[in-house]
Amino acid sequence: MEDPVLEYQLLEAVHKNDGSLTQRHISEKVGRSVASVNFALRLLAVKGYIKISGANPRNLKYHLTPRGVVQKSFLAYNFLKRQSALYDEARNGILHSLKELRTEGVESVALYGWTPFTESAMLFLISEGIRVTALYVRNHRSFDSLNRIPVKLIDSFEDDCEVLVLTEPLPADYDEKVTTRKLICFPASESDEA
Repeated sequence: MEDPVLEYQLLEAVHKNDGSLTQRHISEKVGRSVASVNFALRLLAVKGYIKISGANPRNLKYHLTPRGVVQKSFLAYNFLKRQSALYDEARNGILHSLKELRTEGVESVALYGWTPFTESAMLFLISEGIRVTALYVRNHRSFDSLNRIPVKLIDSFEDDCEVLVLTEPLPADYDEKVTTRKLICFPASESDEA
């Protein structure tokens, strides 16, 4: 099968609902047509990943085989391996950009957005001796402050920093309000200022 995502989704659906899903239910779960699910399930059966039982074509039962369990695990492992490499690449790119702030003489930075990269950026900036004035978020989460860094709503943005690091896009109505000397956006966008 050329589509490892579909293959994983089908194997997962069959595994979770051993023998209790019809092709129509599976197609609804994976967001594909019944015809494409039918073709893919038959291909998985030929490969030995699933077993199809039942005499009535409208009421077939699908069961994951031991070989299918191994294939599902293999697909999940490869996905996580690729995602981990992408995460590391993105994180290293962010840290490289932030490292340049120290050489530019930047002393204070504010962060906007809470993503998997925000905490890494914050810790890196602190380790470089750059003061993090605040973490701005759209909605207050379950934290009031983070490692002595105030967490504030973006509505209360104070232009008290040299650089604003965006780990998620600013709300559209804040583009004019932010007069900070420099913006760094992750992922980088065309609106980054040099």
